[in-house]
Amino acid sequence: MLLDAIVLTLVGAVAALLPFSAAYRSRLTRRLARQAGTTVPADQVDALEARMARRAWGVGGGVALAGLLLLGWALLGPGRGEDSTGSYLVLSAMFVFGAGGLAVVEILRPGPPVDGPRTARATSPGLADYLPPLVRVLVPLFIALGLVVLLTALALSWSPWFDADTIWRSPLPLLAAAIPVLSLLSVLAVRAVLAAPQPARGEVDLFWQDLVRASTLSSVVFPPALVAVFALIVCGSVLDDAASVAAQAQGQVGPGWSLWLLIAGYVVPPLLAFGALAATLRWGGNEMQHTRSRLWGGRMVGTAARAGRA
Repeated sequence: MLLDAIVLTLVGAVAALLPFSAAYRSRLTRRLARQAGTTVPADQVDALEARMARRAWGVGGGVALAGLLLLGWALLGPGRGEDSTGSYLVLSAMFVFGAGGLAVVEILRPGPPVDGPRTARATSPGLADYLPPLVRVLVPLFIALGLVVLLTALALSWSPWFDADTIWRSPLPLLAAAIPVLSLLSVLAVRAVLAAPQPARGEVDLFWQDLVRASTLSSVVFPPALVAVFALIVCGSVLDDAASVAAQAQGQVGPGWSLWLLIAGYVVPPLLAFGALAATLRWGGNEMQHTRSRLWGGRMVGTAARAGRA
């Protein structure tokens, strides 16, 4: 795990340093424009690049912190080099701390930069104006499912059919503690983003603020659910290992039903994730389309004017 921790630290450091590159910031902004289905007006580029860079810094800083913590554990804590779930621990730490870093950035800096005279928005849109209904239903559903499965897996450590040490030395305790924390950070980030004022120079400025806000809310709402889906995969593998270790300790061959736990862990979560994604795209649309429909009547503000000038 020492090598994994070093690689994770380097990946996080690189991810945190990349936003200092103008080319990388421009790439992030172009990706946002592709999601919106239009181009970014020239007067919006700097503000959007600054916002996207802060998000990248948050994720990269969180991943680097996860790498440093794992590095310290690998050097000073109990050895994990032979643990079959060590790679799951590294991935769990990367997902959890990356998502947490993004949420913290949005809690601390939720609003757009204000660099001149602007007017404030008269209305206060809510989460329903930025995220499709299906997303707002599926995210808490997946979080609840992940927590139930994790707590059940931890409870099985007291049964004679599963080895307790295998379960408690796995990523399951980390994930069981991380999902509620990430969910809380997500709620705080959503509140901070929605409560932030939207001072705008005009309609185009406000339109792009709405699109960025929709993208931001999506990026802080989804991670706890994704971590919960990942936890389902980890549960299947860990319980399979724990059942085999317990059987071998009793002088038996690993039970056949533990194989089904492993298969279910690898097959069911991706099916749930892909099914939810397909249903969201089919009936709910993405957050950009939903925001344009709810707040702008489906219009692409500023696009026609630029086409006319050209």
